[in-house]
Amino acid sequence: MEDKELNELWERFRSGQATPEDKAFLESWYLKHNQQAPFEVNDHERVEDVDQVWDNIKKKQSSKFQNGRYRLTAAAILLFVFTGTYYLLHRNEQDAAPRISKTDVKPGRNQATLTLASGKKLILNNTLSGQLANEAGVTVSKNAKGELIYTTQASGNANQSAGRINTLATSKGEQYQVILPDGSHVWLNAASTLKYPVVFTGKERLVELTGEAYFEVAHNKAMPFKVKTRLQQVEVLGTHFNINAYADEKTTATTLLEGSVKVTSALTNQKRIIKPGEQSTINGDAMNVEEVDIDEAVAWKNGYFLFNDENLASIMKKVSRWYNVEVEYKDASLQSLVFSGTVSKYQNVSQVIKTLELTNAVHFTVLDNRITVSN
Repeated sequence: MEDKELNELWERFRSGQATPEDKAFLESWYLKHNQQAPFEVNDHERVEDVDQVWDNIKKKQSSKFQNGRYRLTAAAILLFVFTGTYYLLHRNEQDAAPRISKTDVKPGRNQATLTLASGKKLILNNTLSGQLANEAGVTVSKNAKGELIYTTQASGNANQSAGRINTLATSKGEQYQVILPDGSHVWLNAASTLKYPVVFTGKERLVELTGEAYFEVAHNKAMPFKVKTRLQQVEVLGTHFNINAYADEKTTATTLLEGSVKVTSALTNQKRIIKPGEQSTINGDAMNVEEVDIDEAVAWKNGYFLFNDENLASIMKKVSRWYNVEVEYKDASLQSLVFSGTVSKYQNVSQVIKTLELTNAVHFTVLDNRITVSN
């Protein structure tokens, strides 16, 4: 779609002549910024929001190649988010559809494996709901939103449950949400593991993370919340933050959205307190803190990929985890190409890679669960 067509589309919307397809196309971009369905606001508010959206689209327009960095056109960005919105509206229909061809891969889904303290394993998916387990006075259930919930029974004995650890694990192509016993919410990304007690006792609330997770921690000044990873420990009282601690990444990154956290390096014991909008990174014995785009850090939780001047190797790692695919490069130098763009994660992998191909810098071939990257 050329700029002229985009302008015509916008004018149809403003004049009230837009078709349902036109509205969906523009409102999909609105969804990305507001995270709520268009029917939750009135027409006047919707027009004001889309006005702002259109300004954002025009600001993001640039050449396909600029200073060695590839950027997606406004039309491509809109197409991404529109496809993701369509997927959400028709998710039930897609779930019932036959499997796609060998040259495409479906997006990931809400699924995980819960390992109870007894060693029993439960596969958490759309077919499993209600009460899942009852151990030592603690009930484990899944609510209507698909979240895992822990409830201590009134007659339960906290000492009886103390020390009992549950493990929530996602494979590639999976993600899941859990409400911990203290009321803290955790979103677990693909290929990640979270270990936590079924009841928090003592002077702290300690959990262990491998991979990536977003935390909204319930405030409890008397019992600090701590997240332990391979390279660091993060201590908070009540706050919102994201930790990326994949074993195949060189750095561990902690991004703070609200509150305040203290990050301690496991190797050097160096400590830094970070503020909202900042990110700490640990690479070996080096620790750095800088301001970042927090939207980029939590894009995975909000339903899309967002990359700002990000190299292809990093982008394809995210694609590999979410779509459960292997990635092969015909030329290793392609991994250093840098791209910027926004892509819905709720679409088949073919739509994601087609967008990257719009830059004419790379070409992708999909066969079964392998993506080959060439120039």
